[in-house]
Amino acid sequence: MNQKASVTIEILIVLVAMVFTSAFILVLVKSGVIVVKEDISTDPILNAEFLPLGKYGFLAVKDFKFCNFVDEDFNCLQEQTEFRPIENVYVRFVVESTAIDQQVLLSRNYRIKNPFGEVILEADNQNVYTVDLSESKDTEQIVFADFFVMGDNAPLGEYTLETIVESPLLDKKITSTQKFILVQS
Repeated sequence: MNQKASVTIEILIVLVAMVFTSAFILVLVKSGVIVVKEDISTDPILNAEFLPLGKYGFLAVKDFKFCNFVDEDFNCLQEQTEFRPIENVYVRFVVESTAIDQQVLLSRNYRIKNPFGEVILEADNQNVYTVDLSESKDTEQIVFADFFVMGDNAPLGEYTLETIVESPLLDKKITSTQKFILVQS
């Protein structure tokens, strides 16, 4: 017999032995001779995070506006970018997100930087907004509105508002940066 044929036969014998050994172990487990310890951890057996199948989708902040006031229907009544120190600064924006199993899960946070680039506010909202959709849609648009007051001792100038939106379902995080100006009263 030639060299290639003998190597092929040896590989086949090893594979057949592996199959019979696996079958024998499964029979012993099934009959109760070998007891399998029950694992109570909630960690998945196969960590498939590296597979691109589960985490896909679209997440974007759209139609961002600074407003004089936002009504209960989330309408921006007067769009503006200049505010006085003790005036309410209203923000209104739309988040468009891919729906997974007819559900959208979002959290949003804010960071405000003064004209000198120093962070003066970092709001870390632990609130997670869940939207269950009644009809099957690929994407959903959710409107957010908030307000903050700069205070009468805040320095005048151009401020930067960073809006951080995160979707745990999509494993995505985006930041939208907008500027507004604080002017003399």
